[in-house]
Amino acid sequence: MISLLTGTIAYTGLDHAVIDCHGVGYQVFAPARTLAQLAKGQAAQLFIVTNVREDAIQLYGFIDANERDLFVKLTSVSGVGPKLGLSLLTTLTPAEILNACAASQPKTLARASGVGNKMAEKIVVDLRDYAGKTAFMPGTPTHSPLLSDLTSALINLGYQPRTAETAASETIKDFPTEPFEQLFKHALKKVA
Repeated sequence: MISLLTGTIAYTGLDHAVIDCHGVGYQVFAPARTLAQLAKGQAAQLFIVTNVREDAIQLYGFIDANERDLFVKLTSVSGVGPKLGLSLLTTLTPAEILNACAASQPKTLARASGVGNKMAEKIVVDLRDYAGKTAFMPGTPTHSPLLSDLTSALINLGYQPRTAETAASETIKDFPTEPFEQLFKHALKKVA
């Protein structure tokens, strides 16, 4: 099972890239956001989901491991295959998908090509608990060591995890270029 590819981008297409890994070219399907970050001749590392079918083995790649994990969760929903999973991740950010599921807003998911109202409702129902446990906020990266550190520092002071996550996320969104010490001061003001 292939779970990570590191190599050079040989070329990109509309829905895929070919990664040259020591002379072997792997075709990797990816959402548009991932493909936009890849350029011919550039070194790249992609987190991979291997999909084995009767007639093909297909690879799906993501710049971010959390986005890959969300793709796996999406495709675990009955009726959502890899093509629909990529459509969702092309149209919406991981934060938008998870926030729509947590807030029971299937209309947001239905914006993706191929996702009808019934399928959107099914995804919301199936991923609601997962989305509620995952700290994604609009405008923040899907994974940030700074977000984790800031959240942890607030929890260590006795704040509730959800309060700490929200304050940390909002602080990083409001002050994206500040060093940790300043972010910590701003976060304390938010939770006070």
